[in-house]
Order: sequence, then structure tokens, then C-alpha cells
Amino acid sequence: MSDLPADEADDAKSENRYQRFVGWIFENHYKPGDVRVEWTRNELNDAAEALGLEPVRNLGDAVYAIRYRISLPKKILAAAPAGSEWVIRGVGRAKYAFDLIPAQVRIKPNLALTLTKIPDATPEIIASSALGDEQALLALVRYNRLIDIFLGVASYSLQNHLRTTAKGIGQVEIDEVYVAVDRFGRQFVIPVQAKGGLDEIGITQTEQDLAVCAQKWPAMICRAVSAQFADDGRIALFELALQDNQVRVRREAHYKLVPSSDVTEKDLQEYSMSADSVDL
Repeated sequence: MSDLPADEADDAKSENRYQRFVGWIFENHYKPGDVRVEWTRNELNDAAEALGLEPVRNLGDAVYAIRYRISLPKKILAAAPAGSEWVIRGVGRAKYAFDLIPAQVRIKPNLALTLTKIPDATPEIIASSALGDEQALLALVRYNRLIDIFLGVASYSLQNHLRTTAKGIGQVEIDEVYVAVDRFGRQFVIPVQAKGGLDEIGITQTEQDLAVCAQKWPAMICRAVSAQFADDGRIALFELALQDNQVRVRREAHYKLVPSSDVTEKDLQEYSMSADSVDL
């Protein structure tokens, strides 16, 4: 028999084991009024033992899933006052903190935006072999030079899935890093987040991307980008910034990869009119 109240027992049954682990860790440390709750990666297996569940084999992947792929358990959500929410930040090597921050504005593709058709340059063997939403999305962005088109720069993919560390944060993984130059000779470093399925753009990954770029490439201008599939197959690109402890959108544009024959004369006329309205 569970010694939890019936409603809490039902919640526990509906949550996966990672959610139960992180809920146990939070409960172990949290005191009413706390705005930061620190914990370590090894506590995941302390939680597994306490809950009688299978231990975690890959702690790094487990933390990544908890931070970016699954929602926090209800007991943590319930501990946030109105207008606030909990996020998990890295605070050192294998060290993390639940931080209470102002509730974030949810960034989702705005389907009211105009859609730009781009002739699909993805090699067929890549299109047929890509594994998973994020991998497919990164490949589509790379082969169709969508970073160049979106930001108006000449960009070059530097590294996929960069795993590194950032001072005061710990281990960080960036989905893809580009370097770029514009017509004035300015040089940029562009960290790209790939969001597939129901994944949301969050403050912690943007903070980490910006921190890594500032530390590793201090002479280059950092422009953080997120790419996301929308429901109708379009690719939404966002240029992100941090403002007032919130992730904000500097620019958003939507592209659809199509056979070149699907780009009509009417499309080209509309794009020409749009370009004429921009001070080049």
C-alpha cells in the first residue's frame, strides 16, 4: 500500500520515472519560500533506490531529458506561486538548481506569418535517411542554407552537438554551431537549437548557448537561433535574445521546402514586392 494521499498516488502513477526521481529530489530539499533548490546529478540514483525503481544508466542523458524533453512533475509545478515557474539550471559540473523565475512567455510558431517557399536542395539520400525530428530538422536547415537566408549572412556549419562546459553552468550541449560573416565583414557565431515535436523553446538552453558563445568566441557577435517544425510542414526560425529574464523573439520567419516547380510566378512577384519594401 502506498502511504501517499490518493490524489498524489494517482499523479505518481501517471508520471514517468524521471519525473518521479526529480520530484523526489525536489521534495528532499525544498522548503516553503525557497527560490533556488540545488541538487547533484548523482541524486537521481538516490531517488531510484528510495522509490524502488530501476537506477539510471546514463545520468547525463537523464538530466538532458528532464531539462528539455519532459515536463516537471505536478508537485514541483504546484510549488510555484502564481506568475512564476520553476526551471532547472546548471550551476557547475554535475550540479543543478531548481530556480523560481517569472513565468515565461511561450514561444510558438505564429501561423499568421507569411510563408516563403524555398526550392528544396536536400539530397534525397539525406532526406530518406535522417533519424528523428531534430536530426532531420538540422539537416534541412543546413542543406538549404536557411541560416544564410534568415539572417542575411554567409554561414558555415562548425560543429554538430557541441558538448562543452561553461563557467558557472557546467556541461552544455548545443545542437549545432555556425560561424558567419556579413557584407560589412562582421563575424558571427550562431548557436542553433532544433525543436521537434512538442518541444518548447526555453530560457535555460538560450542562456547556456549565449554563455558558451561569450566564453568560447568573445570577439564574435552571438546570434542565437531556434528552428522548429510547425504543424503544416513549414520550418519556423526564431532569432532569440534574453530581456528582463525572459526569452524574447527578435525575428521570426517561416519557410517551406518545395520542388522548384512549385515556386510560381505569383510567388516570385510577392517576394519581389516584399524585398522592395526593405532598405537594402
